[in-house]
Amino acid sequence: MGKKPSPEELLSRHKTLTKEDVERAFKQQDEAKRKYEMDVSILEKNLDKFNEILDPIVNPATDEALCWVRRPTQTELEEMIPSDLIKYKNNPAGVPAEVITKTEDMLFDMMARLIKIPEHDAKWWKSHSNLVFQRLFQMHIQQVLRDLGIMVENF
Repeated sequence: MGKKPSPEELLSRHKTLTKEDVERAFKQQDEAKRKYEMDVSILEKNLDKFNEILDPIVNPATDEALCWVRRPTQTELEEMIPSDLIKYKNNPAGVPAEVITKTEDMLFDMMARLIKIPEHDAKWWKSHSNLVFQRLFQMHIQQVLRDLGIMVENF
């Protein structure tokens, strides 16, 4: 451990603020706050725009965008993942066959809700996406959730 600095050393490194310094610091903080909008309707529009940010799913072989995906809100996420599956979040291999059958189109429903460019219904995604694309979509959603600190297995 290092030697504890003396009060004189501390004072020489950290100068005492004058009344003017303190007033200037408060004024700068107030000015910084004023640059941000406080109107509720504008803030809500900004939040809606933020929730519409699109991320690409990229073909790893060609580095070309395959589609653009919107990030789900918490409510959407909870609505899209059936409660029957949540029971098995720690044991994906233990999902019974009847639950799998009941939820087999869940992935295509998620695609229809979240893929904005090109925008299609679940039936279209089911007939136009192969297993590799489906896995890329799953990996993308899982990465978004991991980035947010939400741990998930296959959904």
